[in-house]
Amino acid sequence: METKTVRLGDVAIVNPRLPLTKGTIARKIPMEALTAHQRHIDSFFYEKYSGGVKFQNGDTLVARITPSLENGKTSYVDLLDKDEIAFGSTEFIVLRAKNKLILPKFLYYISISDDFRQMAIQSMTGTSGRQRVQSESVINYEFSLPDIEKQTAIVDLLDAIDQKLKINQQINKNLLKLSVLEFNKWLDSTQSNQYTSLDKIASFKNGIAMQKFSPTDKIHVLPVIKIRELNQGYIDSNSDSVTSVIDDDVKVHNGNLVFSWSGTLSAKIWTDGDAALNQHLFKVTSNRWPKWFYYLWVLHHLNTFRGIAADKKTTMGHIKRKDLTNAKVLIPNAKEFKNLDTILNPIIEQMVNGGIESKNLIDIRNILLPKLLSGSMDLSSIEETINND
Repeated sequence: METKTVRLGDVAIVNPRLPLTKGTIARKIPMEALTAHQRHIDSFFYEKYSGGVKFQNGDTLVARITPSLENGKTSYVDLLDKDEIAFGSTEFIVLRAKNKLILPKFLYYISISDDFRQMAIQSMTGTSGRQRVQSESVINYEFSLPDIEKQTAIVDLLDAIDQKLKINQQINKNLLKLSVLEFNKWLDSTQSNQYTSLDKIASFKNGIAMQKFSPTDKIHVLPVIKIRELNQGYIDSNSDSVTSVIDDDVKVHNGNLVFSWSGTLSAKIWTDGDAALNQHLFKVTSNRWPKWFYYLWVLHHLNTFRGIAADKKTTMGHIKRKDLTNAKVLIPNAKEFKNLDTILNPIIEQMVNGGIESKNLIDIRNILLPKLLSGSMDLSSIEETINND
């Protein structure tokens, strides 16, 4: 693959200037709207513009502050209307492709490459915990740029993966909404009056302080799920590791429900492989009830738990075991349970499978990306093989 070495500033504009008058109501995309390792942005709100970076469709947003950059928060803007100008956090660096030099999506794939990320991380300056990438380092970043035809072939291959990730993400969100709606519909119409407590329908296995279980080798290790990993839904290069020789009760596998009892309270069905559970999290399991039943009841009580955590007179809000006991659960009668299980069990199982598939797609993309950008993978031979088949 023929390429030429270019500076990013020669083929892209860093933090382009756009007209947006202060006080104008515009779409805002905060840092929280970026999902790590996901190209697609699917959340925003409207607010009066008072400052921040500005961008349009086709621009790439790169988190410039630690730990968002290290965690992989880089996304591509494609949710705006034609000619619409939006704004976002001052902690974004905006990259815009220069016409006829580099494709906008190819610029995005350059920005999520390990080489670019390592350059950005190493160029950070500032106090510990608030370090930022300097725009000058991004402008002077050098990389190999193929011609537009090769860029198009590379983008087409990777774009298919990211489009599937976007679809999976939306499907899972819709499935969760459907399951909650069906669950609430049952709550509004049930004839049952049999109550129990949340800790009676499921087992809440508390994690442990993983600092005591440092790995002694590089083979028998497990990554650690902390509140950060739970909120983002996956393990990354900044996650801690521990020895795999720990009790099974504090090991998490795909399909397990994990619930944080401290800090930012949230509950998710884990789909990023085997891991260990730290002390601020519960692994929630049940031998009596299917996964959907205890998952939806935990979600049902989550707002109450957040209120309890906010009222605690401690630095970090938290709930206690007695709060689980006080959380009331309505038990469906046999007919109601059968109807619910027929609908909700397949939905939750599909959500688990969708999460696992998305993680596999991200892994595949991350394997392909450096090979495609370096030219070590010959796309023409791939196309020839496919055509011959």
